[in-house]
Amino acid sequence: MKKTYAILLSLCLMASVLAACGGSKEAQQEGTGGNTKAGDKSPIHYTIDVLSSKETWDNNVSKKLTEQTGVSFDYVPIVGDRNQKMDLWLAGEDYPDVLYLQPRHIGKYRDAGAIIPLEDLIDQYGPNIKKRFGKYYNLLKDTDGHIYSLYSPNLATETPADVEANFIIRYDVLKEAGYPEIKTLDQLFTLIQDYYQKHPKTEDGENNIPFSGYGGSAEPDFLTNNPAFTAAGLPDHSRFLVNSDNTLSLNLVSDPMKKYTQFLNKVYNAGLLDKEFFTMNAEMSQTKLAQGAVMAGFFPAWTLGGSETALRSSGKGDKQYASFPLLFDEQTVDHNNTKTPTNSNNNWAISNKAKHPERIIEFIDFLFSDEGQKLINWGVEGENYEVKDGKRVRKEDYIKKIKENPDAGVKDGPSGPYTVFSFGNGSLLDDGDYATPLTKAYIKSNYDPDTKEILAKYGKEVWADFLPPLETVPAYLWQLNEPEEHKLELKRIVQIYTKEVPKIIYAKNAQEFEKMWTGYTGQVDAAGRQKVEETWTKLWKGYMDQYNQAVGTK
Repeated sequence: MKKTYAILLSLCLMASVLAACGGSKEAQQEGTGGNTKAGDKSPIHYTIDVLSSKETWDNNVSKKLTEQTGVSFDYVPIVGDRNQKMDLWLAGEDYPDVLYLQPRHIGKYRDAGAIIPLEDLIDQYGPNIKKRFGKYYNLLKDTDGHIYSLYSPNLATETPADVEANFIIRYDVLKEAGYPEIKTLDQLFTLIQDYYQKHPKTEDGENNIPFSGYGGSAEPDFLTNNPAFTAAGLPDHSRFLVNSDNTLSLNLVSDPMKKYTQFLNKVYNAGLLDKEFFTMNAEMSQTKLAQGAVMAGFFPAWTLGGSETALRSSGKGDKQYASFPLLFDEQTVDHNNTKTPTNSNNNWAISNKAKHPERIIEFIDFLFSDEGQKLINWGVEGENYEVKDGKRVRKEDYIKKIKENPDAGVKDGPSGPYTVFSFGNGSLLDDGDYATPLTKAYIKSNYDPDTKEILAKYGKEVWADFLPPLETVPAYLWQLNEPEEHKLELKRIVQIYTKEVPKIIYAKNAQEFEKMWTGYTGQVDAAGRQKVEETWTKLWKGYMDQYNQAVGTK
């Protein structure tokens, strides 16, 4: 197996070398050396990695971007493990001209000198970038004062209309109960228990699954970690909780985790937990949703789309899912609906191989203009959208096209790595209209009759109306450059968590639960919990100092 892995590794490295080198050589041939004149729109070509082989520069929006800037890209698809590909590229010193990467990758590329500082280029070629970031501009800077990657500011002024809570309940379950107000996990428990006692099977004769979750053994965080801080009304900081003094605690052994694990234990002992809760994969969980078998569970909105489409297509619109923000109790204050000043997640960095990096900055700067935002969010006027009564609206024929074939948007609409520079749903451009098409009116127009009916029963227009007011937090922890020095300890802890938490949830009674929980937390402590928490606390406090300095707070 080791020999096979080595061969595959070599082949992957060779493929990545060839793919990345080709584009860099082309950019080198078209460059003339030295800086070009500001506003130069002569043709120039670069390479950039993308996450899907379907993406293409040969579409209507990309062509307009080239018309405006002279810049075009060849896409280098990442096939397989993204982290492994990034490491392979770095080890071979062969990578695309522009790197589309996550914060976790930036530190490695920075330390290797593979990506260049951008602040001087932005000063000279990025007026729109500086304008849009405003007081948050310094948040782009790394701890050494340099800027190594770019992303967009989050300019949302209201809760985006497409946002949904993560706990779901099937429509027909709510209907039979008379559309009750559901705010807590205990209320959910009573609801599904009552329904399941009357209806152990679906109308198709399949077993009803009272409570399930997304991801299974492959993505255990969605089963216990994420629901724990969600039910506690806390923002998503990955596997950590941010305390009031800006120290960090590991969520995997926190009070919210214990309370959510106790809830799942209660569900299990009542015979209401999916029998494959910890063994299925993401595909299996989505199949169960598409069959209309799942009654309730924790499923982020992005996991529902295909399943609900299948339900509607098969005439089971009443088996779709309502999204509710559920908490441990009614005294818990909900702070789940949050935004950050920036959208750092998939960032653009310029490699040391790119010729004329100022042209890349000018390209990004155009994306930060109103004209650029309309292109990368709305598409081309007359093809993807039109203006009615002074407001942009998507064209009906384009809506129909992407409904019938979601991949149509790749060829005939905004698609590709440049869309990460969107100011975000719920944000406005200088003309006072929305920056993106995902407005409340558009979201409502896509609802089917079953969805409109159930929302009306609760006096809401869209699922986002169930959420508390939008709050701004300085950052999410997973947006920061991941430190290296704790990785071995965190890996051990995650292995313990993945192995032990299912056993605790299957405890037969409260006494056994407490004994197993104590044993589990002891193992996590011994595996290096203190070092992990101290490492991330240092990183977070450093960021908070930077944030407070940037926005002028103490």
